[in-house]
Amino acid sequence: MAQQIIDNDSLVEALFEIFRSHGYEGTTISLLSEVTGLQKSSLYHRFPAGKADMAKAVVIYVSSQLHKHVIEPLLDSKEMPERRFSNMISIIKTFYEDGRKNCLLNVLNLGKANKEIKALQNNDYNAWLAALNKLGKEVGMSQQNAEVWSERFLIIVEGALVIQRLTSAMQTFEKQMEFEQQQFLQQCRK
Repeated sequence: MAQQIIDNDSLVEALFEIFRSHGYEGTTISLLSEVTGLQKSSLYHRFPAGKADMAKAVVIYVSSQLHKHVIEPLLDSKEMPERRFSNMISIIKTFYEDGRKNCLLNVLNLGKANKEIKALQNNDYNAWLAALNKLGKEVGMSQQNAEVWSERFLIIVEGALVIQRLTSAMQTFEKQMEFEQQQFLQQCRK
């Protein structure tokens, strides 16, 4: 039998899409094997603890992408706040394909969430929240208003994704992101 080869980045990206689509409970080793093209033994060779190791690798991958493309640019004070926020909106719209893709935070925390994965995701949530909070203060929000705005924004992101999936109203996420962008730009003009 020919040896199955897939580089680590491509493998983790494929695993990400599977977990994103099926959640932790709905993702099976058979499905992972089928979609990645790797035999189960090859998956276990790379991920000795099986599905738990794969989910952790996916969360670490998404975390690195979130920090690189969302959090770090939000903190880059060389760029105008309006531009940073608009770029973030553009990036998350692309990442979630305007709401057609699930959020890993949501699907990996359904059912019995792994404590380590939950802790990793909580760290990312708090880092994104802190970056938004800092941005809010830069445009003149008080500490309290920046904290409320930051949390509300992330709740809207997650909520819009869930509601769009629930209702199949394909513009829900995109409309909410556009509204949030307009609101932020108005705040910047004050």
